[in-house]
Amino acid sequence: MEKLWTTTEAAQYLGLTESELGQLVQEGRLTGYKLGGKFLRFRPDQVKALKPTLPAATPAPARPGTSAGGPGERPSWQARLHDFVYFYDLYLVSGAMLAGLVLYLVASG
Repeated sequence: MEKLWTTTEAAQYLGLTESELGQLVQEGRLTGYKLGGKFLRFRPDQVKALKPTLPAATPAPARPGTSAGGPGERPSWQARLHDFVYFYDLYLVSGAMLAGLVLYLVASG
């Protein structure tokens, strides 16, 4: 199974902003797949098939901390760390709270 593209990767490939990409999804011209109920992902073959139907545009600027090479290039470690914290924030906070509770119980007991 191929890796699905993020909103940023698909927008960069198409030369659009993320909001313009969202508009294409709302219009039904591109199918976005939701992961975890809120994170949109796109199949690369669908994005590539849509590109010829779009008018020529200037490429969207790269997000700070990411590589400007496009979807096939590996993002920087700062971007990867940001994405990790963004996607797993609930689990990280829950784990920290649980660890704090265990330490409190051990210290008070």
